[in-house]
Amino acid sequence: MINVRKILRLSAVTLGMIAGATSGALHADAERVQERIVVFEQEKVTLVNPFARKAKKGQNSAAFVLIQNNCEVGCRIVKARSPVANTVELHTSFEDNGVHKMRPVKFIALPGSTEDTVGEVELKSGGYHVMLIDLKQDLEVGTEIPVTLEMNNGKTLTAAYKVKGCCGHCHGPSQ
Repeated sequence: MINVRKILRLSAVTLGMIAGATSGALHADAERVQERIVVFEQEKVTLVNPFARKAKKGQNSAAFVLIQNNCEVGCRIVKARSPVANTVELHTSFEDNGVHKMRPVKFIALPGSTEDTVGEVELKSGGYHVMLIDLKQDLEVGTEIPVTLEMNNGKTLTAAYKVKGCCGHCHGPSQ
């Protein structure tokens, strides 16, 4: 079966690179397209745009990613780990009487695909995310950190998460 989404993604990246190389005015568009580059694919699971928020040593940060499951069988993310933090937890955000709060979760469900849709879950600000607690080092913008997600089927997904600046919903100061 041809994966149309993957072909479209690769075509968009190729066109974006050509546009960026031929026109300075189109360079920003090429960078936006390149942000959609798939950085990891294993056994029909794809990680798209993995990133973490900048933070100082000793502070907390969070990691985010779009996870796509091209398999009919769903699974669960049951653990996360990274060498950059003393503690790594799966979290969710919620609102309680107008106050935004977070709490650890035992797992994050990754649905299977159907004939019409790709199963996916997005770890994002305001929802599910990976908490990096008590950082062992500064997370500087532009650097990459390894984060591993462990599945209930024994598989692991490790990718380099690019460190980005804060957008106002991060876990720590915006400086």
